[in-house]
Amino acid sequence: MAGAISAGAYTAGVFDFLVRALAAWEAERSGDDTRHKVRLVAMSGASAGGMTAVLGTIALARGLQPAPNPADPALPDLYRAWVKAVAMVSDGICLLSDEDLADGKVLSLLNARLLDDICDKALAVPSPPPLPPAMPFLAEPLHLYLTETNLRGIEYDIAFANGDVYRMLNHGDRKHYKVTGLGGDPAVASAWAGQDPGQTLVADRLNQAGKDSEWGEAGRSALATGAFPVGLAARVLDAARDDYQGRQWPIPTEGATVSPAWPKDWSPVGDRFDFVTVDGGAINNEPFELARYAVKDDLDRNQRDGGTANRAMIMVAPFPEGYAFPRADSLDDRLMAVIKALLPTFMQQARFKADELVAAAAPDIYSRFLIAPKRTDSTDVTSKDIACGLLGGFGGFLDESFRRHDFQLGQRNCQEFLRSHFTLPNSNVLFGGDGMNPSAGQTFQDLPIVPLTGVLGTEIGQPDWPRMSMVAYSTLVQHIGSRADKLVPLLLKQEVGSGFLRWLLKVAWNTIPFWSIRDKVIEAARLAILADLIRRDQIDDCVGDTFPPEDGGGPRPGGLSEANPLRLRNFKSDEREVLARLTDSSFDLRTVAGIVKDTGLDAIVVQNTLVKACEVPDGGTHKAWCSDITQNGAATYTLDSRKLGFFKTMPLLGGLVRKVSGVSIG
Repeated sequence: MAGAISAGAYTAGVFDFLVRALAAWEAERSGDDTRHKVRLVAMSGASAGGMTAVLGTIALARGLQPAPNPADPALPDLYRAWVKAVAMVSDGICLLSDEDLADGKVLSLLNARLLDDICDKALAVPSPPPLPPAMPFLAEPLHLYLTETNLRGIEYDIAFANGDVYRMLNHGDRKHYKVTGLGGDPAVASAWAGQDPGQTLVADRLNQAGKDSEWGEAGRSALATGAFPVGLAARVLDAARDDYQGRQWPIPTEGATVSPAWPKDWSPVGDRFDFVTVDGGAINNEPFELARYAVKDDLDRNQRDGGTANRAMIMVAPFPEGYAFPRADSLDDRLMAVIKALLPTFMQQARFKADELVAAAAPDIYSRFLIAPKRTDSTDVTSKDIACGLLGGFGGFLDESFRRHDFQLGQRNCQEFLRSHFTLPNSNVLFGGDGMNPSAGQTFQDLPIVPLTGVLGTEIGQPDWPRMSMVAYSTLVQHIGSRADKLVPLLLKQEVGSGFLRWLLKVAWNTIPFWSIRDKVIEAARLAILADLIRRDQIDDCVGDTFPPEDGGGPRPGGLSEANPLRLRNFKSDEREVLARLTDSSFDLRTVAGIVKDTGLDAIVVQNTLVKACEVPDGGTHKAWCSDITQNGAATYTLDSRKLGFFKTMPLLGGLVRKVSGVSIG
C-alpha cells in the first residue's frame, strides 16, 4: 500500500472491501475442497499505506461488522480513523488546533497529536473485550512491513580483499511484525518473512492490554511511517540490535541476509537504541518488493503465466501517475534553484526501482496487479479522480466530504477490480485446468480469483463529486491564522537565539501596519488552497440555484442551473487551470501572456476563458475581473474577489499608489 497522505482514505476503502470479499468467499467455499482458497499472506505499506496496514489489522482483530449494503464499512473503526477523525478543522482536537504546543515545543506545522489520539482510540480495549475472530483467509502468521526513514541510519560495511572497508549508512529502514492468533492457515505462511527478524503481535493481547501491549509499539511505528516531514511531527522509535541481525533483503540473491557493522565497544542499554524517524515514503513510497518476496515460493520469482500463476501481489496506489517527465525545463542553474530541486530529485531517485521496471515491461504477467483511482467518466487511472489529491495529497484533510468520497471510491474500485481484473484464465490449475487448457468440456475464459458473493455483487454506486462550502473554507482560513499566531512566536523562541533578532522578527510578523509578514503568509496560504480547489472543481461556486447543505441548503435566488456553462463544474480542466492562475499570490493582476507562459496553454483558450469568467454572476467564487490597467497595451485580470481597491485604480494617482504599494503584474 503506497504512501498517500490524506488519500489513505482511498486505500482504507480498498482494504475494507477486499477483506470483506475474502471473508465472504471463504464462507461460500468452506467445506468444499474442490473450490480454491485465497489467502492474504502479508501486507507492506509506506506512510498512509503503512498506517492503513496497522489500523486495518487492529480493526480486523475486532471482527468484521455486519454490513447490509456493499458500501457500508465492514471495519467501522478504520472508517472513523480515515474519514471522520483526521480533519484540519473540527469541534475537538484537529490538525489546526494547538494541543501539541502546550509545552512550548514546535515539532511540526500541523498538530500531530491528533494522530496520537486516533491511534490511542484504535488501540483502546472495547468493553467487554472481544475474542479475536477466526480469519481463515489470513495466513498464520500474517506479516506486516512498514517502511521508515531512519535519520540516524544503520551502518553496513563492504570488506575488500586487502582488508579495507567501505562504509555506508542505510536510512531506508523498516519495521516487521508477525501477527499471530488472527489468521487460520499456517500452511501458506511466508517462508521468506518467517526467517526475517520481526516482533510478534498476539491478537488476544490487543483485546486485553491495547496500547499497553506490544501493539502500542506497532501503533507508534504506524505514526512514524506517516510522519510527513515538516507537516507532521517526526517520531522517536527504538529497536533492538537483533532486529537487524540476519535481516532478509528483497533482492534476487540466494541467502540475501546482511547484518550491520555496529560500532566497536558500543553496548546500548538493554541492547536497544533510539532513533528519529520521518515518513517512510520519503525513501520507499511503494514497498511492493517486500510484499512480493513475502509471498514468493522457492522459485526465483513468482509464476507469471496465466496457466500456472498461484500467488500475486496487489498494489494499492492512490497516486499511480507519480512524477511525469517535464515537457520543458527552465534550465535555471542558479544556486538557490539547484538547491530547491535537489530534495525532490533525491526522493524520486530513491524510489526508482530498476528491477521492477524491467519485470513490468513483460506482457501478460499474472503475479502483480494494481488498484488505483478511476471514476466512470475517466479514461485513465489517476489521482485526479480522488478528492484527496489536491495540495499534494494534504487536501483531503480540508473537508470530510473529500475523504468520504475517496473511501467509497476505493470500495467501488476494489469491487470492479475483483470482478473484472483480478482474474486468471480457466486453464489455470486453480480452476481445474492443466496449465495449458481448461478442464474437459469448458471453453477458454477468464474467471475471478475472488468471486463476489451475495450483496457484494451489487454494484457500489459512484459517489457524487464533493465540493467544499464557502463557510467551511472561510472557517479553515481562520483556523490557519489562529494556529500560526500561536506557532510562530514559539518557533522563534525555539530557533532564534538572539533576543534582539527574535524581537525584530516578532514585530515584522504581526506588528507593522499594512505590511505584516503574517498577513502575507496567511493570504498566500488562502490563495494556494483556493487555487487547487478551483483547479479541481472542489469548492462551491456560489452561483448555483441551491445552497449546499453545509450552508443551510434551500434555493438560491437568481442562481444558475446545473447545466449552465458559467458554473465552475462546466469549465473544462484547462479552463479551470486558467482560473487557478488568477489566485497566484505573486501577482496582483495577470495578463494572457503571463498565464500562457505559466501553463503552456494556447493564448486563445486563455483569452476566451477569462472573457467567459468575467460573465459569471457577482459573488461567484470563480468570477474574473478585467481591470482598466494595462501592461504594454494588454488587458489585465484577477479574480473578482481580489480586485484592486479604489485608490489603486484611480486615474493618474492610482499609478503612484500601485508603485508605492508594489502591485505586481505578470
